Amino acid sequence: MAELPGEDFLALPPMPLATGQLLEPDGDGPPVRITKLEFVVSTEDGAELRIPLVERHGAWWAP
Repeated sequence: MAELPGEDFLALPPMPLATGQLLEPDGDGPPVRITKLEFVVSTEDGAELRIPLVERHGAWWAP
């Protein structure tokens, strides 16, 4: 059995992190369709980790 990370490590839950397919733009204009959604993690050393979410059943999930 794989060892689970300690509580100090980031873990994304096995549940949808967002729902929906449309985004209302700032100002006027029709809603636009979402084609990609990412979870962005910034670290204290200035690095960024981008985790693309996966679209399933009308929601966006961690991979």
